[in-house]
Amino acid sequence: MNPSNGTFRKRGVDYPVPEEMFTLPGEYYHSEDIYQQELEKIFYRRWQLACREEQISRPGDFIVVPVGNESIIVSRTKRDEIKAHFNVCRHRGTRICMEERGHFENGVIQCPYHAWQYDLDGALKGAPLMRDVSGFKKEDHSLYPVNVRLWGGFVFINLSENPAPFEDEMGALFERFEAWRLPELRIAHHLPYRLKCNWKLILQNYQECYHCPGVHPLLADWTPFQNAVHDCMEGAVIGGYMELTTEGGSMTMDGLAAAPPVCDVSGDDLQRVYYYSVYPNLLLSPHPDFVLYHLIRPVNVGEITNDCYFLLHPEVMNDAKKMERFQSAIEFWDMTNRQDWAVCEQMQLGTSSIRFTGGRYAPQEDMLYALDKELLKALAEKK
Repeated sequence: MNPSNGTFRKRGVDYPVPEEMFTLPGEYYHSEDIYQQELEKIFYRRWQLACREEQISRPGDFIVVPVGNESIIVSRTKRDEIKAHFNVCRHRGTRICMEERGHFENGVIQCPYHAWQYDLDGALKGAPLMRDVSGFKKEDHSLYPVNVRLWGGFVFINLSENPAPFEDEMGALFERFEAWRLPELRIAHHLPYRLKCNWKLILQNYQECYHCPGVHPLLADWTPFQNAVHDCMEGAVIGGYMELTTEGGSMTMDGLAAAPPVCDVSGDDLQRVYYYSVYPNLLLSPHPDFVLYHLIRPVNVGEITNDCYFLLHPEVMNDAKKMERFQSAIEFWDMTNRQDWAVCEQMQLGTSSIRFTGGRYAPQEDMLYALDKELLKALAEKK
């Protein structure tokens, strides 16, 4: 940092240092009241990742998505559309699906309590003994709908009755990764984690490499932390890329590519790893040779699930020799993830101290400051 002119140098360029880059106080990671506000004003109002399209590939397939205290059924209809509904029977409020995923036989969603039946579009089709009830109309008792949008093979949902346009929140992603042909990729591997930390700590950890030399020495060798470039600094999509030190390399145990370049990836993208936080629950990392993403879900104020997925083209997945080589990427990221999770859980413990009232961000943590501003902006919004 150059204190004489208020800038810090990164990749040969002087960047201005935002004034007063202080961290959030500890209560933002421990307060039940703040957490409930986050659920209501962020997770119940914003567009967020639900699943991949391929996870509900056949008509009748469904996946149940927990969102805070809510439960959402995401399913594929007979018209090959993806619809989502609150997991609540319109009769007496019974939760319909208790399993995490499955298949609705004959396209029927049936409540296990009184056998009310709905079709895959959520319309009520059967309500035993309700025919003669005065004023009762099936069309008035469809499942409560949830908004759905698709991008890159990902399924996004929004629980609000009047959501902001998907394009307004997620537009920065559009056309950014066309070379990867994301809808054609498939899940090649899944690493599930459950962590004892607040959901924001994972997003913050993901968006800075100030910690990398000490916590991730191997990662710091393959992508030195000084070479990070940020091209999205505000809004729901925040991030940028880092350059690989090894020509034609990738994030693996030996620094070499784990697979052939993905689809049409070429040029500068062959030497870059991208890191984007798609607020509030998707961490997206296109590599030259695969795509990594994290799906984050808060369980409570101090606990989350974090599902890490690897995407590859089916041609690579069908080649046993290539998949054997790909294990190096899985091993590298599992190691790196666990290094991150350990320090995030330590931060969760430390921020609970009565002495921690907040800290000061380093210049390299400007993206965290941007994330904090997005949070505070959301919490200040009126219902």
